[in-house]
Amino acid sequence: MSGKFKDNKTGDLPQPSTAALPDIIFMLLFFFMIATSIRQSSYDEFIKIEMPKASAMNKIMKRDMIAYLYLGVPKNKSQYPQDFLLLLNDKPAQINDIRAWIGDENSKRSGQDLMEYGLITQLTIDKNAKVGYVQAIKEQLSYSQAFNVSYAGVKASPEVAE
Repeated sequence: MSGKFKDNKTGDLPQPSTAALPDIIFMLLFFFMIATSIRQSSYDEFIKIEMPKASAMNKIMKRDMIAYLYLGVPKNKSQYPQDFLLLLNDKPAQINDIRAWIGDENSKRSGQDLMEYGLITQLTIDKNAKVGYVQAIKEQLSYSQAFNVSYAGVKASPEVAE
């Protein structure tokens, strides 16, 4: 019987439909956009900083080349009894730790960016910090050959700048 229906036995499998693929990709994209948070500094868990006022400020364009150093009044005096507490990238440290920290920060950056821009050490220092602390920090940075230093502050009018 040679009916109208033939058995197609060529062995070819039909191609799977890719119509839902863009929907899946956008769902994953939105999931990661919502689930990911931008890193915020957590220095305020440890210290209080009263930012100095400045009349002129510049924005740093290559932000991934910045290493953050904070000096402020400790919030927990029982745990940190000193007048001022030093934080290196949000971690409590001593002034003698700066040299090793700069070495670690340099090793984290890629060679080409490091050659082109150099590591930028941003100092966020309480305006009431003693000059001796700041001088000791600057000496350690100098010994580490970290000469590209930026100071953080709050923009103010020129007659109000301190």
